[in-house]
Amino acid sequence: METISVRELVSRYSRELARLNYKNNTRNNYGVFCNQLISYFDSREQSVFSEEIAVQFLDDRYGLSEVLKRRRLTRNETHVRQMVRKLVLFRRHGTVSRASRLPLRRIQSEKLLDVLTEYGETCRRRGYAKATRENLQHYTVRFFEYLESQSILELSQVTAQTIADYVNSFGAHSYRSIGLHLTCLRNALAFLQESGYHPEDLSAAVPQQQVRRDATVPPTWSQEDVRALLGAIDRGSPCGKRDYAIMLLVARLGLRAGDVRNLRLENLQWTTNHIEFIQSKTSKRASLPLLKDVGWAIIEYLKHGRPESDSPFVFLGHVAPYQKLGDGNCFYHIIRRSARVANLTASFGQRVGMHSLRHSLATTLLEKHTPLSTIAGVLGHANEESTAVYLKTDVGALRECALGSPGGSK
Repeated sequence: METISVRELVSRYSRELARLNYKNNTRNNYGVFCNQLISYFDSREQSVFSEEIAVQFLDDRYGLSEVLKRRRLTRNETHVRQMVRKLVLFRRHGTVSRASRLPLRRIQSEKLLDVLTEYGETCRRRGYAKATRENLQHYTVRFFEYLESQSILELSQVTAQTIADYVNSFGAHSYRSIGLHLTCLRNALAFLQESGYHPEDLSAAVPQQQVRRDATVPPTWSQEDVRALLGAIDRGSPCGKRDYAIMLLVARLGLRAGDVRNLRLENLQWTTNHIEFIQSKTSKRASLPLLKDVGWAIIEYLKHGRPESDSPFVFLGHVAPYQKLGDGNCFYHIIRRSARVANLTASFGQRVGMHSLRHSLATTLLEKHTPLSTIAGVLGHANEESTAVYLKTDVGALRECALGSPGGSK
């Protein structure tokens, strides 16, 4: 790796931010921070950029090492640590690392933009769910942006080494994020070969992610814990009525967060006591019984909690203008708050979200010797193999299940 002065590195980084159309305010904030960093290097009579000195800057100016021992970082402290990390990654790989969703306008090449548009249309024709298409586009934008930062403007110039260098630029992303990134990259590279943009299929050049032993073992709650979580919700407030109905839909019927967000008033079939909707992930129709406790919770919310609105969606935000809940809302805050009130925060040593209630429902059904095909139907899985992954929490019971052989056990 070539040596580079801290001033030259900052200058290159600033030019890259300008090329990527970052807002002036954002670039100015980076400029102020980088000037502080340059002054720190000058005070140590160091002109060549060093990762060790950059990290030491955070300790000497902000005391982050000691702060982390006592409490969580504030937003500003997290921001300055991220800026050092991004500058270090830019030094290593020559590309600006970002975690946010990237708009297409970040891509400068009209040819690459046309390829992205064609890729999106291909994914739509293949019947991919909206969330899947968004992930594929998001990570492909990142890849194309990296190619531009490396002055690779012709897709035919991409090599296996390009892929390796790009993967090395991921940095300290979470295990799950990297796995999703690799999967989307393989899909995009296969498309490039199928559509004639590249002479070979480079998807095989994308490294496999080594599976950790605990990576696919989902967290679950006991039935007693689920009752405690539900009992911890303040059902006297409008938001509490909404959150209680949402948690019941997930805990009792196994709905995904996306399906709860998209649930419409017309999906509630009161005459037949069913909920009928199109699943957001599989695009398949689902019909689930509207259980008595779930139904009454929804009625309580609609009558005494839901803001007055012409919106067709069941669950709304409780701040004007009372719109549909955001697409990124996974209701993590609901279960986190309920777990804290119910003194269940120490149940797991990991982040546990609303999806854990789906796992818990599957485990409960399995313990009652419910056929795997039935559990797959309740959870809205396209096949029983997906359900089997959910049920690793009870390997003994799984061995007793028929895994989909024709004419298998009832």
